[in-house]
Amino acid sequence: MQRDKRDIKSQLYKVGFLILIIGILIFFSTPLMKIRGEVFEEMRLAIFQKNINKDNTTISNINTENLEVTEDESKQKETEIKKANYSYIGELYIPDIKLRKGFVSKDSRYNNIEYNVTIADVADYPDVPMGNFILMAHSGNAYISFFDKLYKLQIGATASISYNAVTYNYRLVNIYNQAKTGTVAIYRDVTKKTLTLITCTHNDDYNQTVYIFEEI
Repeated sequence: MQRDKRDIKSQLYKVGFLILIIGILIFFSTPLMKIRGEVFEEMRLAIFQKNINKDNTTISNINTENLEVTEDESKQKETEIKKANYSYIGELYIPDIKLRKGFVSKDSRYNNIEYNVTIADVADYPDVPMGNFILMAHSGNAYISFFDKLYKLQIGATASISYNAVTYNYRLVNIYNQAKTGTVAIYRDVTKKTLTLITCTHNDDYNQTVYIFEEI
């Protein structure tokens, strides 16, 4: 009888230990996935910078619908992104929020908010005089929420775009919200080259936020 009690007690200890291990793995899985994703991102950016330096060795300083996404969708897209075979043509860098993210060409199948910071169809590339380079991305806590910290930016914040071995520098001049209606109105000075970033408004299910930067 005493041996049976000891066996039952031992089994309970084993089950409890297994539950503890599972709980720890679940607790740390999301942060670990995010860190792993950042490592992959650094590798892609390193390749992007190497390609630019190879193309133009005289460059001395290269600054390296619905925009919401669920955690399940994020995990699925993370797996797809790691299997994807593509290269960046440029990079967005915002020092105030330590955002450094590459982007692909407009005609790439991965130029989609489910995979990357995305160039809008109507956007001009950064080298177009008085053009408007428009980027969109998810916000929130998911793996593909690349614009999750934009809400922390203040007027005067700087950003840069590296494209075709040239760095374009911008300063934030306007921030405004618009209702989610499927369209976005962009208010900018058409006599200046601009960078426009669009994402969902922080802690708001009904609006999206537009950030207007002008070249400096």
